[in-house]
Amino acid sequence: MKVIDFYELSAAKVDDFFNFLQSQQTTDDPAWTNMWDDDWQNKANTLPYILTKTNKYKSNEGAFYIVYDDEKIVACGGVSKLATNAFIALAGTRTWIANDYRNQSIARNYLLPEHKAWAIENNCKQIALTFNDYNKNIIAIWKRTRLGEKRTPREPRHMFYSNFNEVTFPVTIQYTSQLVIYEKLDTEWAFNWHTIKV
Repeated sequence: MKVIDFYELSAAKVDDFFNFLQSQQTTDDPAWTNMWDDDWQNKANTLPYILTKTNKYKSNEGAFYIVYDDEKIVACGGVSKLATNAFIALAGTRTWIANDYRNQSIARNYLLPEHKAWAIENNCKQIALTFNDYNKNIIAIWKRTRLGEKRTPREPRHMFYSNFNEVTFPVTIQYTSQLVIYEKLDTEWAFNWHTIKV
């Protein structure tokens, strides 16, 4: 597997990526509406629009990565600074993993380590994952104790290697109620999550 920044892709590779997004179209996943629309040039909520018409995932604002298995696109996901506090990086945003590659720890081993590295390089104090009501069950995957399941130990590059924190109430991020888990990258720094409590 290899991970490449979207903005390092050639024009042909960008077309391949957009074709991947279109090919993954589904009605079974509520997150899908943010990934693709045939009229994406006019839909500000779609990933192609954000990647081509905003700075959300550029420079010190964020980054967007694509995972390849050889030359086949298998996953993607971004990291960006929280709009209300530039010391907090939101990782795993707009993450999508092809059906054939789900349950293979692609996000854990490839996307999120890139997101964590980006957050550290950009002086973020915390890195967080956010969840909507429909995917909040994923939080359990990140907790260290999981009903006696065996798992590969975390390494320093992995999220939650040093610490795991959970906000116990919903917060508002980009006008949406979200649940949050985060790792402190600077253990001396704290954010009052109550300031954005729903």
